[in-house]
Amino acid sequence: MQLVTRLLLRLIVVGSVMMSIALLVTLLIARQDIQDEVDSSKYTGQLLALLEDFNQELPIERQVSAINQLNAEGGLRHFHVALFDAEGHRLTHKATTAPETVSTIISDWLLRGERMAPYRLPVPGADGRSFMVVLEPQPQSESVEAITSALLQLALFSAITLALVIALWISVRRALTPMSNILSGIARIEAGDYVTPIQTNGVRELDQIAQALNHLAQALTIEHAKQHELLHRLQDVQEDERRRLAYELHDEFGQLLTAVQVDASYLLKQTSGQPALEDCARAVVDNSGSILTQLRSLLAQLRPYGLQGGEERQIALEQALRDLVRQRQQRNDNTLECHLSVTLGQTLIPQRLAVAIYRITQEALTNVMRHAEATQVDISVRVDERMGTLSLDVIDNGRGFADGLSQPNALNTSSTQGIGLAGIRERVLANQGLIAIETADPHGLALRAIFPLTTAAEETLRTQARDLSRSAAIPALS
Repeated sequence: MQLVTRLLLRLIVVGSVMMSIALLVTLLIARQDIQDEVDSSKYTGQLLALLEDFNQELPIERQVSAINQLNAEGGLRHFHVALFDAEGHRLTHKATTAPETVSTIISDWLLRGERMAPYRLPVPGADGRSFMVVLEPQPQSESVEAITSALLQLALFSAITLALVIALWISVRRALTPMSNILSGIARIEAGDYVTPIQTNGVRELDQIAQALNHLAQALTIEHAKQHELLHRLQDVQEDERRRLAYELHDEFGQLLTAVQVDASYLLKQTSGQPALEDCARAVVDNSGSILTQLRSLLAQLRPYGLQGGEERQIALEQALRDLVRQRQQRNDNTLECHLSVTLGQTLIPQRLAVAIYRITQEALTNVMRHAEATQVDISVRVDERMGTLSLDVIDNGRGFADGLSQPNALNTSSTQGIGLAGIRERVLANQGLIAIETADPHGLALRAIFPLTTAAEETLRTQARDLSRSAAIPALS
């Protein structure tokens, strides 16, 4: 059903109910008015009967009391009955003056201050005395009745209008309630949840929006999978290129440098006793040895121990990380103190994830050595077997965020540091992980990454990514 049709049907139902109530109230008011007219006729008949009693020999006090009672009961509409004797003395009570209210003020305004002359009717008594019955007009009662009727109609109209407004508000709110479902779905898509579909609710327009968003989520799921696959292939290509380069360096430059070192050693022996030539040969031996040492270090970075093949052994990752830390400390002349803690237990780390952990740690150490001006860095790799996750923490005591990276989790791709962080982010993204970069206590930076090892952990991290994305605590990267 269309949204407009649903709203119109609800308004028609509410309008019909309100009109029925208005008709019922109008009929009740008319019924009361008719009853008042009937009562007025009855009291008029009683007044005529009283006038007829004047011809009978009855005490005048009884007639006066009857007239006062008739006036007090208020059955005579729009006039008051007064009885005067022959000398003009008033025998009955005066008409009570109504207190000044809004109704009486409006009534006086409607009457324009006019006063109607009383009607006098001489009535002879049975004892020969003359009496005067005076009908004193009271048009204010009629105007007050008209004002009261108008006010009642106004109140009824206001009540109907208010009821329609409330009904319209409730109807629109209930009709648009499914929008919260769509908004929740949009929030899930924005946070990276493309799996949970948006449920339909029977409203044609909203169902069309929900279906369009579900199709969008499906398309994003496909593109997201392609992105992950592309990142995996890109990293595989990078590792293959590093492996090929390592083979070429080892096979070509390594053999040549070894030959140069052998020849230089021979020349050193042959030039014994010739100081100039001996110093030159010794320099060649030292330089070639230094080049070989640097080449071995470069080969270790390009092709770390235990991560070259397809094996999945946790000892390979731990050994590769320890070699990396040792090499970096040697290159930094031991001015940077590195602490490494690896706790993997019996968990088998997939080869692709192990390579990602190694490369992230490698890039993080490079950033610390180049930019942080730190004296200490703590590296922790641990597996939470209960949660099925692997976490990596790299915490230094350096100078913290640079000018180009003034906020946590920001990526400044215009600088070398930003490019390194972008590479780290891509590796985390490719392995369905989460990353946070924040200020360490008391100063420095803390890079924290967590990766799922099971399907359940992957779903848990995806949920955490949605929550953290809404609170802007860390970016959702998967």
